[in-house]
Amino acid sequence: MTEEKLIQEPTEENGNKEKKILVLFRFVLVPLVIVGVVIFVIVLFGNLALKEKSVKDYLYDIRSGSKSERWQAAYHLSNLLANPNKDYEEQARKNLPEILLIYKQSKGNDPEIRRYLALALGRLRDTRAIPALIESANDEDSQTAIWSLWALGAISDKQATPVLLEKLDSPDSGIRTMSAYALGVLNDPKSIPSLQGHLDDSSQEVAWNSAIALARMNDASGADILSKMMDRNYLNGFPNMSPENKKELLTNALKASAKLRDPKLTEQIRTISKSDPDPSIRNEAIQALK
Repeated sequence: MTEEKLIQEPTEENGNKEKKILVLFRFVLVPLVIVGVVIFVIVLFGNLALKEKSVKDYLYDIRSGSKSERWQAAYHLSNLLANPNKDYEEQARKNLPEILLIYKQSKGNDPEIRRYLALALGRLRDTRAIPALIESANDEDSQTAIWSLWALGAISDKQATPVLLEKLDSPDSGIRTMSAYALGVLNDPKSIPSLQGHLDDSSQEVAWNSAIALARMNDASGADILSKMMDRNYLNGFPNMSPENKKELLTNALKASAKLRDPKLTEQIRTISKSDPDPSIRNEAIQALK
C-alpha cells in the first residue's frame, strides 16, 4: 500500500455501473471482489459542472434532500475527500461529529449513503471515526461492512486489528478478502498467524491478499502464492478475470515479492523483466529488482 495508487475499491452489488473509486496502496492487492466501483455517478452527471459547495452544504443535502439528492451528496462528499485541498479537509474535520451522527442515523435506512460516508470517513483518515466504523463492520448489509473495513484500513490505526481479525473468519468471502487487504495496510505483526491460516482459503482473493499482506510484514509464508500470481499461465486459468485485473494482480505480486528478497522470487522477477509481453509489466519488474 505506500502510496495510494489506483484504488480499487469496494464495489456495489450492481457492480458494472461503477468503475474504481478507492485507492490502492503499493504492496497490497486490491480485493478483486471489490474491483469495479466508481463512478456511475460521473457517468450520469459528468456533463454537469459541480457547484462550489462547502462540507456543510453537502451535509445539509444528505439530511434534507430527496433520496437521489442525498446519496449524490454523500458520493460527492466522499469524492472530494479523495484529494482534498487544505481548506476542504479542515472543513471536514471540523464537521466530523455531524458526519458521524448522520452515519450512525443512516443505519438500517440508507445503505448507499452509508457506504459513501464510510468511504468519506476512510479518506479523511481521522481516528475519531474508528468506533463508528468498527460498529458498521458488523452491518447487516454486507457491502456496508466491506466499505467500513476498507475505511478502517485506510485510517491505518491498530485499534482496528481485533475487528479485522474477527472478520477474517467471516463466512462471507468478500468480507474476508477486505479484512486481509486492510490487515496488510495496518501492517500489524499480531495479524501474521491469522493471515497465514488463510493462505489456503477457499477464496483465491482471500489467499492472494493474505500472501501480499504477509509480504508487507516481511513474512514469506505466502511465497508460493506470490510466485503463482506472477505466472501468466496461472493467471490465464481465470478466464473471467479482465486483462486489467490480471495486470493489477501481477503488478502487486511483483512489488510484494521484491520486498521479500527471496532468491527464487527474485529470479522469477528477473525473467519477467526480460520476457513478459507487456512492456509496462517488464518495467514494473525492472523497478522491483532495483
